[in-house]
Amino acid sequence: MPKTSNYAYGAYSPELYSVVRETLHRLGDLDYHYAAELGQVETSLSDEEIKKHIKERILAAHQKLRQPYIELLTALRLKHGL
Repeated sequence: MPKTSNYAYGAYSPELYSVVRETLHRLGDLDYHYAAELGQVETSLSDEEIKKHIKERILAAHQKLRQPYIELLTALRLKHGL
């Protein structure tokens, strides 16, 4: 069996891994809450026009909350070659 290199695992600092992990965790939380809000709107309202409007507002707020985390991950990827 070929021996695997540990280089890939040790190429980046533990702090970088921590930042990436926490950022991805936060994005996951935001996405989970977004999906829950959409589900709540879907089940609690019957008027399709109102539902559409509320979903658009939820999406806009969701994107606004996610944007800083996406920018952070993009900056880390560019700086560290992730």
